[in-house]
Amino acid sequence: MKQIITIGREFGAGGGELGRRLARELGIAYYDRDIILRTFCIVAVYTFFTGASARMDDPALLAVNTLLLQLFTLFSYMNDGFAYAAEALTGRFIGARDSVSLRDCLRRCIAWGTLVSVVFVGIYLVWWRDLVGVFVDHSAPNAGVIEELAGRYIVWIILIPIASAMPFIMDGIMVGATETRVMRNSMFWATAAYFGIFYVGYAIIGNNALWLAFTLYMFLRGVLQYFMTHRLRSIYVKATV
Repeated sequence: MKQIITIGREFGAGGGELGRRLARELGIAYYDRDIILRTFCIVAVYTFFTGASARMDDPALLAVNTLLLQLFTLFSYMNDGFAYAAEALTGRFIGARDSVSLRDCLRRCIAWGTLVSVVFVGIYLVWWRDLVGVFVDHSAPNAGVIEELAGRYIVWIILIPIASAMPFIMDGIMVGATETRVMRNSMFWATAAYFGIFYVGYAIIGNNALWLAFTLYMFLRGVLQYFMTHRLRSIYVKATV
């Protein structure tokens, strides 16, 4: 029978060392480092996004990029719900050695995640001006400039739900299947691509390079995890052995 032990701790409590010793004593895998490294990459990407926006030639781009990122966050909250479901159910069906239910569950989670992405594309296409207006103080002297600049880059917010249909669900599947190494490695490659695309493209297309880098970063996270698990076959195998 497989064992999964979760240790909750506060900063400085020594939970990491306790986990390592416990894993060594029981002969089970220890996943803390992989998840921390993945989280470090996520923080680096988002922090750099804000810093790069602040260093743009037009100071208003910091406000515009932050505003548009809020629209992406609205979408991500919706898809995260299916990611959490995929995480819990993947672990449940692998533990029960129920490969049939696992396949059905993952197909449904991916389908629902894709449907949510398509719905948000439609929402952003039709109501992006109204959504942007929620975040803009129309009495401010630069309100018109902010809305005009947001219109120039709204295409990225329309595209991102499609590019991000997979990564949220795949993250949930990987955690539920304890494939944290796959999640970590895919994040490394996606983060490297993010910085590479920005630095290559910034001199040519400016702020669009930042959004292109972010969009491809999200897309690569999902695609790499899918193919690193041999199109999820290595996940299904876990439910049969």
